[in-house]
Amino acid sequence: GALLGDTPLGVRFGAVVLSAGSAWLLFDLGRMMYGPAAGAVAAIGFQIIPSLSVGSIFAFPDAPFTFFWILALWALWRARTWGRTYDWYLTGLAAGLAALSKLTALFLAISLVGYVCATRSERRWLRRPEPFLAAAIALAVFLPVVLWNANHGWSTFHKAREPVPWIVTGVPVLNALAFVGAQLAYYGPLTFPLLIVALVIPIMGMRRSDPRSAFLAWGALPIVGMTWAASFDGIPKPHWHAPGLLLALIAAGALWPSFRPRLAWRVIVAVSVFLNLAVIGALVALPFRMDSPSAGQIWGWDQVARELEPVIQATPSSPGRFILTQRYQVAGPLELHLRGRHVVATTFGGDAYDVWVPHQRLIDHNAIYINDLASGPGVPIDRIFRRVETLPPIEVRLNGRVVRQFSVYRGFGFRGLPRPVAFPDYPGKGRLQHRR
Repeated sequence: GALLGDTPLGVRFGAVVLSAGSAWLLFDLGRMMYGPAAGAVAAIGFQIIPSLSVGSIFAFPDAPFTFFWILALWALWRARTWGRTYDWYLTGLAAGLAALSKLTALFLAISLVGYVCATRSERRWLRRPEPFLAAAIALAVFLPVVLWNANHGWSTFHKAREPVPWIVTGVPVLNALAFVGAQLAYYGPLTFPLLIVALVIPIMGMRRSDPRSAFLAWGALPIVGMTWAASFDGIPKPHWHAPGLLLALIAAGALWPSFRPRLAWRVIVAVSVFLNLAVIGALVALPFRMDSPSAGQIWGWDQVARELEPVIQATPSSPGRFILTQRYQVAGPLELHLRGRHVVATTFGGDAYDVWVPHQRLIDHNAIYINDLASGPGVPIDRIFRRVETLPPIEVRLNGRVVRQFSVYRGFGFRGLPRPVAFPDYPGKGRLQHRR
């Protein structure tokens, strides 16, 4: 944003750069472990897996998380290979920065510690200070998060301890099957099974005391295994264990020379690459089709902000006023296109907006409630405000065609969020909580 301004490119530029860096680190790690060909297969695979390729342009925490995850493993392999002190320190720094990105870096810590402690050839490092100093660096980098949480009711850790389920079928086996099915869309209908097969090989090789197999297995198993175990509760999303599958790409690169002479494997890989490229092409092109449902998700936020501004100005500002939405996916783009001129909050309860703008501070304030479901508010706003006015909806038009519609309401006297009320339009996605 500082270099390219408050533009879509400016918001996403950091994610693009970090994703490019992740691909290079993946190549170099594969090169160091198995040779340039393995590194090239891993780096190319990173670019043709749908969730990794398309996800590289999204300004999510996953871009820095993935980058620092693979950087930590890259530095650890260099440290154990050449024994240079600064590589150990870089391992700790990268692990700490990964933890600043997402708390699931806990599994990275398990991977790093497990590899050093459980691999016979690496236990020698436990007699030297470098691994312990690396751990101290990681903890020091993460310390500000701990201190902040200590002064804010440990909200980050409470959120991690009580995650909102992503899949809610009511049957654990169905939750797990739905999670597996989602992998086929995220990682490719043929690529995902191939990655799992590639990952099984180094797991089996751990018994042969091969440090490379142990490194790949430890780098992937903790996060992949725990994510799959949690899928029975419907909690994880398919991209959560993506860093672990990066190690499967290196394993696939190492295996490819032995499988390449076989025609059947070449056909399978070629078909999987074709399918992935087709999915990526469709995902990239779909928002640019003005008649597609996703067009309204991408375009038109400037229209919404422009039409919403006078509505906000017409809302009494005493004792205060703000914008209220149901989801952060609406709150974020609105805040960007309104240039931060107005306070924005969500009804979700427990998300980042709840930390930035505690609902207690908004009691008795007036608000504009906007929802991206044209069918209605989606939440019981008559219980949230003392009085509510229904306003004309805001429509997003592209080439004269309505591609999205927002319902808009003016609320007077915010009362807080009542409890317990489930979101009727997003079952299982959260609760409203009264904090007054």
